[in-house]
Amino acid sequence: MGDQGAWQRHQSLVTDVTAPTPPGEPPSIEQHARALRPLVPTFAADVAERIQTDIPAYAGQSDGRRRDIISHAVEQACHRFLDTLDGLPHRDRGVDELFQAMGRAEASDSGDLAAMHAALRLAATATWDRMRRANVEPPLSDQARGQLADGIFGYIEHLIEQAEKGFAAGRRAIRNDRGQARARLADQLLTGRRRNQLDTVDPEVWTPPEWVVVVVSEPDDERIIDVASLALTHLVVRHDQRVVVIADADLASEVTDVFAAAGKPVAVSWPVGPSVIPSAYRWARRALDLVRRGVIPAQPLVQCREHRTQIWLHAEPALRQRMCQDMLKPLLAETPNSREILSQTLLVWLETRDSAPAIAAHLGVHAQTVRYRWKRINELFGDDLHDPEFIVQITMLLKASVPLWQAGDQSDFERFRDEESA
Repeated sequence: MGDQGAWQRHQSLVTDVTAPTPPGEPPSIEQHARALRPLVPTFAADVAERIQTDIPAYAGQSDGRRRDIISHAVEQACHRFLDTLDGLPHRDRGVDELFQAMGRAEASDSGDLAAMHAALRLAATATWDRMRRANVEPPLSDQARGQLADGIFGYIEHLIEQAEKGFAAGRRAIRNDRGQARARLADQLLTGRRRNQLDTVDPEVWTPPEWVVVVVSEPDDERIIDVASLALTHLVVRHDQRVVVIADADLASEVTDVFAAAGKPVAVSWPVGPSVIPSAYRWARRALDLVRRGVIPAQPLVQCREHRTQIWLHAEPALRQRMCQDMLKPLLAETPNSREILSQTLLVWLETRDSAPAIAAHLGVHAQTVRYRWKRINELFGDDLHDPEFIVQITMLLKASVPLWQAGDQSDFERFRDEESA
């Protein structure tokens, strides 16, 4: 595979340094290659670390999958290079195909090969540096060392050619299947994998508008939504049986009309810049979840803009639950009826700071009833009601929790009973 260009130059250099070694001269390149072979895994690990440190596009955890992939590619390339030097028969390691596949992946993920070019040239420099400093005895002659260096850099050029070959094939495949390319792009945008590389998006696939909305449906198990027609104009993908559409904010009504005609409820984010698409997707999904939980009223079209406070307050469910147990414990210990009326009264006071008559008018009860309730609230929380930080926190807690309780969610009370009896 790919026996042209840089590969031919590399092979000619290898021929020069693998000639028989006259008696009394430094060791042959074959012997040196065999001595280097056991060091390859260490070389590969070090080079992979350098790449992830110096090339931002490939940054990641030292024990993550990306590090494993980079190490594997470097290790196989090193072994393939040494295969050409040691004079022994070897199986085809599939290195050309591996780098072609990596090039195809870059065509889908990043849109260019700049990062891979930088990584391969860094790999060449780092590998040669490690081989040059390897304590292999006896050492090569200066001439052989120079030719070996030329061979390494020639082989890297060959690998770059393979990556470019795969990249070109990947770009052709994308152009030949625009629909799949748009779906892949939608997935990358929603998951944040394409957050800051929008300038590399092929205009034939999508031209990012200044403002977009993310439209998320309830599960479409019967697939009644005509995704194909939506995908002609917008970015569309299915996630967990939901239809998700990334649309120009000016065309949002076109999308929501399609769902309305199919009788499928949706949530629509407020307009955001394309780089904020992952957050908009999260907000719309959370809005639908809050509809199911009774916090947001059920309706065919949920405009996230109208429910931003609840979307924000429910961003960390586990944190809300923990703070509820820690800060509202006196209220949770009340009887269900007492808990309901006291929480409603306290929340109205926190939101309005009105007098007893005004709060009574809001709740539809007598002012004296509010005064009785307030007396009990003071007994439960005491001096904490004069702590500004406490007031801010329980205001947010009650704004998030009371709608859940009113919708029938008993999880806070069940957790309280479990913790009290533990």
